[in-house]
Amino acid sequence: MKTQRCLLVGAIVLLGWLGAIPARAQEDRGVWSKRAPLPTPRQEVPHVVLDGKVYVPGGIDAQRQGTRVVEVYDPATDTWTTTAPLPLPLHHLGAAAVRGKLYVLGGYQGNTFVPTSRVFAYDPATDTWAERTPMPTARGAHAAVAFEDEIYVFGGAAGGLAVGIHQVYDPEADAWSARAAMPAPSEHLAAASLDSLIYVVGGRAFEDGRLVNLRDLQVYRPRTDTWRRLALMPTARGGLAAAAASGRLYVFGGETFEGGGGVFPENEAYDPATDTWQTMAPMPVPRHGIGAATVDGAIYVIGGGPVAGFSTSAENSVFVPPPTPTAYEADALLPERAALYPNFPNPFRSVTTIRFAVPVATEASLTVYDVLGRAVATLFEGRVAPGVHAVRWEARRQPGGVYLCRLWAGRHVAIRPLTLLR
Repeated sequence: MKTQRCLLVGAIVLLGWLGAIPARAQEDRGVWSKRAPLPTPRQEVPHVVLDGKVYVPGGIDAQRQGTRVVEVYDPATDTWTTTAPLPLPLHHLGAAAVRGKLYVLGGYQGNTFVPTSRVFAYDPATDTWAERTPMPTARGAHAAVAFEDEIYVFGGAAGGLAVGIHQVYDPEADAWSARAAMPAPSEHLAAASLDSLIYVVGGRAFEDGRLVNLRDLQVYRPRTDTWRRLALMPTARGGLAAAAASGRLYVFGGETFEGGGGVFPENEAYDPATDTWQTMAPMPVPRHGIGAATVDGAIYVIGGGPVAGFSTSAENSVFVPPPTPTAYEADALLPERAALYPNFPNPFRSVTTIRFAVPVATEASLTVYDVLGRAVATLFEGRVAPGVHAVRWEARRQPGGVYLCRLWAGRHVAIRPLTLLR
């Protein structure tokens, strides 16, 4: 293995670069389109990606009832199927996928707002559910995120109040443990993982005896169990959804009860490289109580409520982010030297986005190599302006395995591993 690594590094240093398409900053705000509607209109539903399909479990149906329904959307065929129902009706539930199984964690039971701590695991191979060790804290309207084969559960409501409780579940050991609490407690919040961090955004909490929407963006680093607070989201909102794509965090929808109530059409994107927000193309049908799921770089936002409070929708909208995030020209926001950021998603099945930044205009190239040191894709070669740039690699014809992405920019070289799943 050591010899192979040495050969690989040598091959990367010696190989020449092929010409291709330059990466350019774009002002595009992304594009929305419609897909096959959700068979059972519902709100307060999480979205979970498992084997390239979007699972939509539970929620509140058109009769204002908690439901056991689990429906699955296949983006490849634009079709829906139904799996074995949840063991009990749940809404405002948390859900995540780890090692080929879907986990449902907590939520409100039946037609009540009584939180549960129960946890269930769904196995697609047998179309069956099994009960697992319950959460230490019963709660609903929380957020669950899978990260490195564990499930992190943030915030939510327990005893009618927003909490900052943060716990992690290990499916292999079927065990729970506590983690550092959120700096700003909230419920009806959203969360998503991006690179090596988990971003927790928005939600609502009681302040001075009234329920208010929040703008907080909190980032959690699992490896050090630490939190940081980042640039505030432009629009304060709860009941929103979040997903990561193209190296950025996208936040959709939400609701307010002020001034008679309303639903937000806002779609805002956060760029971790610059700690800034950008307004993107608004949702074609504003909704709250939604989830968001990323499949091959596109974000699916399904169901939800088009009116504040109780309402349901069968809307299935897909958002395709701009192919290249905006390049920011402010020198203070850029690294001192060229930087190659982790690709997202990673591992990936067919498409991933690779971001890099350069502090000054320069000649640059971005190339992908296999483990034998052979160039398999030259993503671009040319002159780039100062800023943060991104390019998608569509690897549908490549075999699964580990690849290396090499950035050359002026005198600087950076290399990162990419993992393609098959």
